[in-house]
Amino acid sequence: MTHPLAPIVLSDPRAIAGAGIDVLVIGSGTSGVTAGIELAGRGLRVALLEAGPLLLTEHVGSGPFANRGDFVPEIHDAVRYRTLWAKQADPAGAAAEPNNNAWAVVGGRTVFWGGCTPRFRDEDFAAWPYGADEMRPWYEKAERLMGVSGGDGSQVASSPFMAHAAQQRLMDRLGAAGIPSIHAPLGVDTRPVAQGHMSLGFDSSVSRLLRCPLFGRVENGARLSLAADTTALKLVLDGRAVKAVRVRHGGETFDIPARHVVMAGSCLQSVRLAMVSGLAELDPGIGCYVGDHLFRQAVLRLPEAIGEKSLYIFVPPTAERPYHAQIQGMFGETWYSPLHATVWLDGERDGRHLLFYCFGISTAERASRVVLRGDGAGIEDYYVVNERSPSDLATLAAMKTFTGEVAAGLGAELLRTEEHCAGSALHEYGGLRMGKDKDSSVTDPDGRFWRVGNLSCVDAATWPHQGSANSYLTITAVALRNASRLAATLAG
Repeated sequence: MTHPLAPIVLSDPRAIAGAGIDVLVIGSGTSGVTAGIELAGRGLRVALLEAGPLLLTEHVGSGPFANRGDFVPEIHDAVRYRTLWAKQADPAGAAAEPNNNAWAVVGGRTVFWGGCTPRFRDEDFAAWPYGADEMRPWYEKAERLMGVSGGDGSQVASSPFMAHAAQQRLMDRLGAAGIPSIHAPLGVDTRPVAQGHMSLGFDSSVSRLLRCPLFGRVENGARLSLAADTTALKLVLDGRAVKAVRVRHGGETFDIPARHVVMAGSCLQSVRLAMVSGLAELDPGIGCYVGDHLFRQAVLRLPEAIGEKSLYIFVPPTAERPYHAQIQGMFGETWYSPLHATVWLDGERDGRHLLFYCFGISTAERASRVVLRGDGAGIEDYYVVNERSPSDLATLAAMKTFTGEVAAGLGAELLRTEEHCAGSALHEYGGLRMGKDKDSSVTDPDGRFWRVGNLSCVDAATWPHQGSANSYLTITAVALRNASRLAATLAG
């Protein structure tokens, strides 16, 4: 699959191999692009590798497809592959039918994501090797970078993407029922189009990369470049250092050397690549403690049409309620699919149906892990073993009760509700756990591997725990933090 812009914006990976790259970043989602731009901005020569093709140059909801429920699933299918989360590691589990989705495309999930950008609560960093105070300035920088709108006032934000009197009336109903809510924080730029400024729409790493003045083709001497349709097969080690990344492109296999390698291919792909490269022999903690949000979904029907086409309400978590809710509408009647990530943008003024999602904090025990299938060299050659813990089951039961409470608070009828399997939230974390002690963690607090001198990770694979919030904003903020610290080290 070749995009017409490919000859203009993409680099030949063989040219990258001979360019004397300082940092090779594996992955072009928000973690990879965020880190790449930060590192290049500090004077380093950086190249990104992406296994998928260039398909879109912006988020699917920022262009003409935003309201096309017929086209969007086909766009997803063009770059989608299937994944498996199983309850146990055995031949039957490994051979089971896939039950989840992932995407290989320039921009990763950032060309499809739903837009919700809450911060983790301060308490959510209790298990991390640094706290909320450390993260606050990086959150602020990420929110400015992404053009976050809405929120509860603690975020750097422009006006909410969706906020009108009818939405406020529903929020008031929830408040009267003891369920405080806010206008949803979203990664959508709502600054006015005026005085030479044009708002940027949904945040997407691919559009951020293309706008970056440092980005171009390595053949033309650009400091920041990208090779697409280039699969990282393994890290080639020389003792306790990575001397190259072995890749496949156009049916050929060859090595790309770099001074430092950054893993940013998404949580599970970073873990898979570390395992297939033999790093688990150096550190048995690699691949362990993998988790995902707990996820429940529902459809609610209001007694009346609200007279507005769209709304987006966010119910924050509390100390007693380790889960949050997102409420979207309006629709005649529907059931959300991850393949329709932006269809809600164009609702129905006389619609009465709301989509309800509830995401909760999960636990990740050591036994929750990635298992390779076959030689593990392909992006689909793995599955995840994840068994719900007793605390997960208790949280899921509370989320089910809460779903009914929200429906009652809105005065709505609960038409359908469903608890989704592990992995379906698409907010994975863990597998390359960070910490202050190399005997109990894979990377240091900055995402640098304890046992491999020139290897880092900037995605959610390093997280020891998650909050109830969607992970996109925190992934971006952590990537900014880790890349900034890495740049200072490499410059020194």
